[in-house]
Order: sequence, then C-alpha cells, then structure tokens
Amino acid sequence: MNSQSWITAAIDTAKYSIAQRRETLESYLIYSLSRLVFSLVRTLPYGTAATLLDSLAALAYRLDTRHRHIARVNLCIAFPELSLQEHDRIAQKSFQSTARNLLEVSRLPLLNRGNISSYVDYDPEFGLNNFEAARSEGKGILYLTGHFSAWELLPTAHALYGHPLSFITRPLDNPHLEQYLRRMREIAGNQVIAKKDSARQILKVLKACGSVGVLMDQNTGLNEGIFADFFGIPAATTTGVALFALRTDAPVLPGYLTPRRNGRYTIKFLPKVNLIRSGDMTRDVQLNTELFNGTIEQIIRQQPESWLWGHKRWKQQPDGNPPDLYRLSRDELLSFLAGRKRRGTFAPGGSDCGQIRPDQKVS
Repeated sequence: MNSQSWITAAIDTAKYSIAQRRETLESYLIYSLSRLVFSLVRTLPYGTAATLLDSLAALAYRLDTRHRHIARVNLCIAFPELSLQEHDRIAQKSFQSTARNLLEVSRLPLLNRGNISSYVDYDPEFGLNNFEAARSEGKGILYLTGHFSAWELLPTAHALYGHPLSFITRPLDNPHLEQYLRRMREIAGNQVIAKKDSARQILKVLKACGSVGVLMDQNTGLNEGIFADFFGIPAATTTGVALFALRTDAPVLPGYLTPRRNGRYTIKFLPKVNLIRSGDMTRDVQLNTELFNGTIEQIIRQQPESWLWGHKRWKQQPDGNPPDLYRLSRDELLSFLAGRKRRGTFAPGGSDCGQIRPDQKVS
C-alpha cells in the first residue's frame, strides 16, 4: 500500500470514528431528553398532565400532515360510511390516546399491588372469568392484542394483580432508551422478549404454562407473515400466533384495555378464539390468521378512538392491487374500494370518504 492509500485509509477511519461518536452522542441526548420528559410528566398532577398531552396531541394532528394522511386513508378503508369530519374526530382522539400511553408509561414506577385497583380493574363480564378459563387448560396462554389505548399499561396492571407474562417487542434503535424502557416494562415482574429469534423463548414459556403477549395489529414483512384480510382489504400479518397456537394447543385469548373517565381503565379478555383445524397446516395458518385479524377488527369497531390509526397497516399489497394505497388520490382509492365491493371482497359499505388529501386542513 503506497503512502496515498495509507492517508486515504486513515482519513476514512477518522471519518467513521467521528460519525460513530456523533451517533452515540445523539443517541444519549435523545435518551436523556426522554428521561427528562418522563420525569416531568410523572411529577405533574394527573389531570394537568393529561390535559397538556391532549392539547399537544391535538396540535400534532394538525401539524403532522404525513401521519394525518395515513390515519385518514386507514379510516376511509375501515369506515368508508363515515364522513371526513368523523374520520378526523376519531383520528385526533387516536393521537390523544397515544399521548396518554406516554403518560401511563411515565407512571409505571408509581404503581404497585396496593394501588393498582384505583387505576385499572377487570371487566365483570369479559375479564378474569375468561382468563381463568384459558389458564385452567394448563397449556399456557397466547394473548392476542394490539395497540389499543394505553397498551403499555395492560401487562403491568395484569402482573400487579398477580398474573405476570412475557411479551414480544421490537428493540428500539436507541440502546440507552431501549434499556430504560425495558426496565420500566419489567418493573412488575414481566419479561420482555426481543422479537428477533424469539421462537425458542416463546416455546419455553408456553411449555412452562406461562403466558405470552403478541401485538399483531401492525404491518409485517412477508418473510414472517402472509396477506390476510383486515377490514376487507389484504394486510401483511404475522403468522406467529397461528403457528404457536396450532403447534402447542395453547389457548389464544384476546385482551385489551378500554379507557374510562379520570384516568381509569378496564382490562377486557374476550373468550378464547376457537382454532380452525383442517389437517392442512398451510391452510390452517391462513384461516386462523384471518380469524385473529377479524377479532382485532371487532375490538377496533367497538372503540375506534383508542386504536393507533397513524400506522401504515395496509402498507404492502398483493399482486393485482395498487402497490401503495397511501399514494392513491381520493378518486383512485374510492374506485379501488368500490371495485372490491362489487366483486364481493370488501365488507364495509361505501361513501364519499371525504377529501383525503395529505395537505387538507382539519375542520
């Protein structure tokens, strides 16, 4: 290697080192700022913090045109019979619900077995009865859930009532913040399982008659999922819950939080999902994944304001459908939905869906 090559290599190494240090510094600053925000929110009176976050979320909905557009498209797909004004109302409430999740995460360290009943209780009709019925089978439990309401509070509250569980998460890119959130999530005795290479740990937990929670309401890569209808439109969906349920016979128990007034919540567990078993594993995975999507859809229809609408749930589409529903114009999306309805492949009724342009102002 000549002297010029040595110099070039040294410069490249120095640039890489500087970039790495800058990335580490930025990562730590974001972590420090997040810790500060959590601490400030935790110290405020609950009502004050909730009002502040609701106002900030409403402002974010007006300013964040990208996620507002995503929410409007999603709502047009799911509830085409509703007006744009109603879509905006639901979407803004969804933004505020997500902000409340931040509030509840910040207060996890304040919760204990002595005070949890002041904040969270079980639904008298769809609650511990269904949980106990599933647990009595002695095969572990697969919790089927999604990003509803203060979803981070659900496993902590359930654990404080004496029912700890494991749940799957995708680690954050920021290692400092990930470590901090992991400690918060495990504060009540739960176990966080990283999504990557989680199969062995999930099987181990189920074999020991433990419980595993899976958020299965978001877009996934087709290397680990399939297309399954969701509100009548194909959505890339993880097959993990179906595969584990079919192979272990663990009951699949839908669970979620319902928000109430004054910062209180109710835990609901629906009856276990009865699996479809035809003897054809590929077909059974498809049919049960669609069944689970239908359960999630049922919950969303009951409390649409509490779901996370700002995510591209229909990001991927199978061949024959428009490749990106979020790039379609209003007329193009309506035409696509109407075409599926004519072919009998789209369940909800149609409407004008309002104007769904990304730049349209909120009324």
